[in-house]
Amino acid sequence: MSGIKDQDRLEEVRKRLYERGAPTVGTISHRLEQNTQPVRTVWQEPPKPIAQPDISQFAPKSVQSVPQAEIPMAPIKRKKGYRAKILLAGFSFFMLAVVVSSLFLLLGRGGISGEHIAITATGPFTIGGGEQLQMQVDVQNDNAVPIDSATLIVEYPKGTRSAVDEGKDLFTERLSLETIKQGETISVPLRANVFGEENEEKIVKVSIEYRVQGSNATFFKEAEPLRFKISSSPVIIRVDGIKKISSGQETEVSLTIVSNSPTPLSEVLVKAEYPSGFDFTKSEPTPTHTQSMWLIKNLEPEKETTITITGVVVGKETDKHAINFTVGVPNERDPQALASIFATAKTEFEIEQPFLDIGVSIDSIEDSEIAVEPGKRSNVSISLSNTLDDTLQDIKVEVVLSGNAFAIREVSPSGGYFDVVKNTITWDVSNTDALKQVVPGEKEHLSFTIEPSTATGATPQVNIAVNAQARRVSESNVNEVLVGTAKRTIKVVTIPNLIGVVSYNNGMFTDTGPIPPVSDKTTTYTVSFAIDNGSNEIADTVVTATLPPYVTWLNQTKGAGTVSYNPTTREVSWNAGGVPSKGETYASFQVGVLPRVLQIGTTPVIVGEQRLKALDKFTGVTVRDTSPAITTMLRTEGGGDEESGVVRATESD
Repeated sequence: MSGIKDQDRLEEVRKRLYERGAPTVGTISHRLEQNTQPVRTVWQEPPKPIAQPDISQFAPKSVQSVPQAEIPMAPIKRKKGYRAKILLAGFSFFMLAVVVSSLFLLLGRGGISGEHIAITATGPFTIGGGEQLQMQVDVQNDNAVPIDSATLIVEYPKGTRSAVDEGKDLFTERLSLETIKQGETISVPLRANVFGEENEEKIVKVSIEYRVQGSNATFFKEAEPLRFKISSSPVIIRVDGIKKISSGQETEVSLTIVSNSPTPLSEVLVKAEYPSGFDFTKSEPTPTHTQSMWLIKNLEPEKETTITITGVVVGKETDKHAINFTVGVPNERDPQALASIFATAKTEFEIEQPFLDIGVSIDSIEDSEIAVEPGKRSNVSISLSNTLDDTLQDIKVEVVLSGNAFAIREVSPSGGYFDVVKNTITWDVSNTDALKQVVPGEKEHLSFTIEPSTATGATPQVNIAVNAQARRVSESNVNEVLVGTAKRTIKVVTIPNLIGVVSYNNGMFTDTGPIPPVSDKTTTYTVSFAIDNGSNEIADTVVTATLPPYVTWLNQTKGAGTVSYNPTTREVSWNAGGVPSKGETYASFQVGVLPRVLQIGTTPVIVGEQRLKALDKFTGVTVRDTSPAITTMLRTEGGGDEESGVVRATESD
């Protein structure tokens, strides 16, 4: 009976022991207390677990073997593991949500993806220059939904022209495709005329822009570029010209452009690049721009156009030069530039020793241009020297005269024949025996005189062109005709006329004082400088003069340019600037004159001799003129007489 009571008592103790908040059982002397432990700065072994209360005294010996490990010893550690699992589960759920939402955005919103849009451009691998390029662009939408606002963008190579709008350059073409349905393929045929040199590679770039329903963003997809080669040039160029030429000799270069295109070519631009030693004279046909561009409006298949260029080559012996030619399509924005090149060619020539050295001197001056004063007769001397090892025969020399100052009656040839209709002087075997043959090293002289006319307009000049022609027998016993040229120009210098005058109260300034002047009394005068220019425009025109000691500068000026005074040198300077051909200009200033007793009965000088200096812009020569000193004597037209400038004595004198 007592065993059952002990068992019940033990169960009651256990219940109370494990009950949260239960009071201490019996007289247990051990109590769990919370003690604060200081944090250590070094690693130590963990403290030993707190001893559990001994309850064996309350239990029968038969049950004292209950293991103490069944009592939960570390509830805090189990709580931390549970929270970590919750955190890990939450993070996994978040990542799953991100993946699902991304897939939804990428595929769920209608299934739009650039990978599901295929764009291809197909066309020929080779094409003749100037021929029509036929290509096709296919756009396939493999997405589950349509794409909107689709625009096809085609970028053509340089020099491409429209096959529909003649003459229009193609750069970038945008074609609207609007909406492309799911699974739909749209094919776009394209045509364009392409140009280029033979074997030149060209590239056409194709891309597409589109939008997705419900979004303002624009997406882009690019196709593999279409590459092709120009199999042949649309034109063929032939250049004919001599390979060796004498300095100063006039030569012709023939350029032939032949169509190699199956279709007509329009607006073909030909450009020439001349060397520094080539002086263009003329061409047939006339250039359409400057001296080096020709525009062929239309060139039919297998037809040709020839351009003949004439010019004079100048250079040193053994110098090598080349004229480069380029044919192509003009740029729509800049008609003088080439958008695409069809073909290029060049002609090369070498300067050799002149067969007939032509020397031309004017008044013993051998410069290409000389300046002479109006009314001066000049002597023109022509020398001919055979520089070859062969004898020259049947020499003919012709002088062509031109220019606005050329006057037929002022030409006097020594021998030869003067053709007043053609304005030429000719020496040949018919009038000059010495020209029948000229042996190597021999020199002959010809001459004539000429006076430029003064009855002409602006920039008077006389042009002299000397052309020589001779025959020689070559090493192969073939007659060769050799040609030599030389050019000279006579320019007439302008003669500006400087005039200096004095006046009194002419309306320019208010002058005071006695007229005629009186000793020891000041009289003010107005001095004017005037320039009457000649045939050529002058620049940097300056007039200078000096004031005597008894003349005072009053710092009053009017007129063109700038009038200044230097009190140290007592020099008046008028910077008139430029004066046009046949033009006039003037300037005035006021001075005060105080005659002295010793000047009674004389006409004092107000301004010393005036000196003009200017640059003749046409001839490049510095021109000068002078005007005599200005006195107190007034001109008759200014109200003066012979006594108006003579100094009188005062009453006291």
